[in-house]
Amino acid sequence: MTYDAVSAYTVLLGDGVGPTTVSVHGSAVDAWAALGAALAPQPAPRRRWLPGPRGGAPVAVVPRDGLSQDEVHEAAESWRQVDPGRRFWQVTAHRLQVTVPAINTGPIVSRSA
Repeated sequence: MTYDAVSAYTVLLGDGVGPTTVSVHGSAVDAWAALGAALAPQPAPRRRWLPGPRGGAPVAVVPRDGLSQDEVHEAAESWRQVDPGRRFWQVTAHRLQVTVPAINTGPIVSRSA
């Protein structure tokens, strides 16, 4: 048996009210994208007879697809600052040691036809 190391990334997101959301990802890109997606508000049904908001500052920073890690970080911090005593988020990298079974430990013999 041999050993190898793999990377895993966990994302924690909580508001102190409901259950904490925990997800595991195989890459840092996937983990940051998951955090950005978790922070994005669910679209509310829009009434056609009401005009949409124009101008004005947004209530919260909303991550979009394709944001960089720094942009998602800023959005997460903006979200947390609304209630810093209760809201929290974390992206953590882990190195996991895994056992890899040895396959074909004997010499490879090439046979020509």
